[in-house]
Amino acid sequence: MSTPTIGAAPSAVLRAALQLYPERYRRERGEELAEVFADTTAAGGRLAVAREVLGLAVYGLRVRLGLTGASPAGRLLALLAPMLAGAVAGAALAAWLTTADRVATRFSWDDSFGTRFAMFCPPVAAALLVVAALLGRWAAVRGSALILGASALYELVGAVWNDLADAAVSPYFSLWWSGYIGMATLPFVAAALLLVAAPTDLLPRPTWRTGGLVLASVAVGALLETAQSWDDTNFPLDREWVVVMLIVPLLLTLAGLRGRMAPAAVGAAVLVLTGPGCLFNIWRESGGVSHLLPLVAPTVAVLLLVAVAVHRFGRREAVGAVRGPA
Repeated sequence: MSTPTIGAAPSAVLRAALQLYPERYRRERGEELAEVFADTTAAGGRLAVAREVLGLAVYGLRVRLGLTGASPAGRLLALLAPMLAGAVAGAALAAWLTTADRVATRFSWDDSFGTRFAMFCPPVAAALLVVAALLGRWAAVRGSALILGASALYELVGAVWNDLADAAVSPYFSLWWSGYIGMATLPFVAAALLLVAAPTDLLPRPTWRTGGLVLASVAVGALLETAQSWDDTNFPLDREWVVVMLIVPLLLTLAGLRGRMAPAAVGAAVLVLTGPGCLFNIWRESGGVSHLLPLVAPTVAVLLLVAVAVHRFGRREAVGAVRGPA
């Protein structure tokens, strides 16, 4: 494959961007990509070159990770996007409303700009996320989700840093506080990443159906957030809670292996919100990682067997449907 010469620097960054594509894709379409790049940047300046290189690099990562509109993962993420946008916004709003008294108490002794920003940024971003999803403005959806994710990640990093600082002065080291903060913050980080990964060309346009799905997801996300009782550190891990919050969504997500994208999207949306809390409570109730290790291997083995069985059964079923009855 030849690369057009548009100055030394653009040619170098173009070659670097093309390296992100799988080798087979480069062999088949590398020349075409290079020619299109040369045509679109011929009359442009450095900004146009940088924009085109960034676009090539991002799409190359999508192709390599299987997150394009032609891939099953891409179709799943596109179906997941409106549900996840509504659910994570509802969870953020519910978390803020249920701790309004704590916010007011904090303002009574610290009303600095940083505190106000930290307290009001998540609910404002969540409200913008709902509006953007209803209007089908997916760039704004991703931006709002990234704000929520960044705010949550900042809080989680602070908790981990405090645990590490305590470990430096104490012989007893525990990640309990980090896990406690993580079960409330990781859903927003995961949601931001999944919404950014969704292929733009498959994201739904604003319709009554999509709007209703977003609003219903807001309500479900708020209910799931309040049902997990983050402030109750003694929240019991009963079997019904695990079945509803972890096992059923996990089984629904595995339906994607058979091409059932709609139930898989529902399961994935629920898992994003409930998975961290479930895992944290399982760890807490068991008494630590050492008590969980004997269960990890058989659990992973069972999940792999189920996934392989579902995948193979789905492939046989699909082949039979294509061939038709004998």
